[in-house]
Amino acid sequence: MAVRGKKDDEAERSDADAADEKRARGKPDEERGLLDSLSEGLDDIVPGLEILDRELSLEGARADLVAVDPAGRLHLVQIAVEDGDKAALEVLDTLRVLRTNLELFVRHCGEDHINPERAPRLVVISLGGDARLAQRLSSLADAGVSVLGLRSVKSAAGERAYLVRLDEATRSAGSSGGTGGVAAFLRTLPARLEPLGTALVEKMERLDEELTPSADATTVVWRLGGEVLCRVERIGELLQASIAPRHEPLPLADASDLEKLVERALARLVRVLGLTRGERPSEPPRSSAPRGEPLLSAEEIQAFRE
Repeated sequence: MAVRGKKDDEAERSDADAADEKRARGKPDEERGLLDSLSEGLDDIVPGLEILDRELSLEGARADLVAVDPAGRLHLVQIAVEDGDKAALEVLDTLRVLRTNLELFVRHCGEDHINPERAPRLVVISLGGDARLAQRLSSLADAGVSVLGLRSVKSAAGERAYLVRLDEATRSAGSSGGTGGVAAFLRTLPARLEPLGTALVEKMERLDEELTPSADATTVVWRLGGEVLCRVERIGELLQASIAPRHEPLPLADASDLEKLVERALARLVRVLGLTRGERPSEPPRSSAPRGEPLLSAEEIQAFRE
């Protein structure tokens, strides 16, 4: 029977320790790569989102990304790493801490970045695309919680993952009789804003038949071919709009504001479509050669062949 020496044991432990250290070094790199990819994808969901910090923790709450939108609204992004029940409880804890410590978050991120008057948002990303988690958290939509998932698309060029909203799909599947979408947005408007909201929807529908709206009780977004064109959000008793690509906040309080918004949306739509405003691209000049007469004479054709 072979006898193991002390040096052999020490060498084996050294190899194991080195392997553990290598894995420990590799894990943060993998996480950073994931967060970088998610940061890029989040801009499609919340246009103009700017990442301020990462891996934040406070009193049991955590956020993998801390971001701000062009309106100065704080967004905490949390990757759901547990199963549905544990992830839902973790979201509730984070939401509680976010609400009770908003001033502390503002101080940490910088008062020049965060507007404390804007209700914060909590974005939950389910890497496995857990529809059950979206269902559990659907009741928190009005509290500013949204649930995203990853969807992979494979082609000859390779495989790529995209962030999609799971909560919208959940509300669409579970709603009947128009309880969600644009109808929900209009229904929750203050009475004095109802005519303005109705006019907004009608005018945006007339801009282009290919514009597609998606909405919940607080926000409506119009897209053209998947690209965000215009976003309108209810903030308390007020409406605020923005136009891609910069998404600077625009007031929306009366018919005059609405006309300006539609004007800017139309200008953006025209640029996206590659058209000049109010006209189609001019047709190329027609040849002056009479119909049936060759464009080149026989001599010109012969010269070309030579």
